[in-house]
Amino acid sequence: MSNSMADGDILWAQRKRNWCRTPFTFTTYTLTNDEIAVKSGILRETYDVTKLFRVVDLTVTRTLLQRLFGLSTITLETRDQSSGGQLVLRNVIHGFEVRRVIQRAVDQSRNVNRVSAREYMGDSAFDDSGEADDDYTAQ
Repeated sequence: MSNSMADGDILWAQRKRNWCRTPFTFTTYTLTNDEIAVKSGILRETYDVTKLFRVVDLTVTRTLLQRLFGLSTITLETRDQSSGGQLVLRNVIHGFEVRRVIQRAVDQSRNVNRVSAREYMGDSAFDDSGEADDDYTAQ
């Protein structure tokens, strides 16, 4: 049995680092071709799995301390209710390279699942007045 909760071939995996880049934390990140999983905790483990086609935006941020130690925080804006719409990967080594790997995997997942970005524009098929939006098209 695999050590990862995520399904599919593992594209990237990393343990969250603490402020001085050592891996003494109980959080792991796993990216597969279909989803991204965050496993955290030691006594009470939590698994948060998000399908890649639900990712809308990726942001890389770096504090001064993170820049000194070569770390980044990657924030994924998602349309996944279980994660509250945001998945945060803290203290990741090589953050910009990881962002590119995640973005490629998201694009491939959208192609496989036939999902386009316009499906995520706005919250519904209705405009501000409550009338049906003529530009909305479901696939």
